[in-house]
Amino acid sequence: MTDIKAKMTSPAQPPTPELDEQEKQLLAEIEKHKMPRATAQSAFTGIMTTENLGVSYGDFLAVSNVNLGFVKHEITALIGPSGCGKSTVIRCLNRMNDLVPGAKVHGSVRYHGTDIYDPSVDVIRLRRHVGMVFQKPNPFPKSIYDNIAYGPRVTGMKPDSMDEVVERALKGAALWDEVKDKLKQDATGLSGGQQQRLCIARTIATSPEVILMDEPCSALDPIATAKIEDLMEELARSYTIIIVTHNMQQAARVSHRTAFFTAEADEHGKRIGKLVEFDTTERMFSNPSDPRTEAYISGRFG
Repeated sequence: MTDIKAKMTSPAQPPTPELDEQEKQLLAEIEKHKMPRATAQSAFTGIMTTENLGVSYGDFLAVSNVNLGFVKHEITALIGPSGCGKSTVIRCLNRMNDLVPGAKVHGSVRYHGTDIYDPSVDVIRLRRHVGMVFQKPNPFPKSIYDNIAYGPRVTGMKPDSMDEVVERALKGAALWDEVKDKLKQDATGLSGGQQQRLCIARTIATSPEVILMDEPCSALDPIATAKIEDLMEELARSYTIIIVTHNMQQAARVSHRTAFFTAEADEHGKRIGKLVEFDTTERMFSNPSDPRTEAYISGRFG
């Protein structure tokens, strides 16, 4: 994508204030958990990368030292036990953690080389390029049509035909044939699986390059889950997809690469989320390099 920083930047912001003593202590804690640059797992690049990414809430360090690279037109799965920081990490990738009081992001997240936490980056424009589908379907209390048109309208898109945008997005989410005759009906009347595909359609209506999915099938039945998984494989032809899932079979079925996270206690007994291993899904599930990964995948913990 050309001139991506120009598309995401906003007017200059005031300088960042100096750190207080508590923040300095927290940064010292983060430094202890960093991997040496030479061994960081971000050795390969992608359209989106993280380097020594960490997130804290107040003085609590929730996750630290995450080095990942996401490849164009691939599906990457983030797996691991509850509380290991998977959802925290995925929410960093389009700055959803900005909305969490007390949350602070450390390290860097780069999209086409631009640090998305640079003060000049316009968050609304960023989220047009890096969309998100949440765990629970969240259609707006509007018509099906207005749900899809909402994103293009609020981001200032000026398509020649909004009808075409809506139809293309619904077709892209494999929902058009089911709703084309009831576009003016309330979207909350759809089934759970249809609502989640509607949310995917709403995301792709703004023509993003990356789609983040935070456990998109956890609230769905097996039939609806299968439809979403089939849809993900189709979407990967046009988009880069990053998915958080507790379902290891799902990760094995749909993803090209997998990142395994766990949570380990520090010397003070505080549990900190960490990236253990990041590899191709085939290798991760057949011959993981870390015994903790093998233990989790084989069901011995988690």
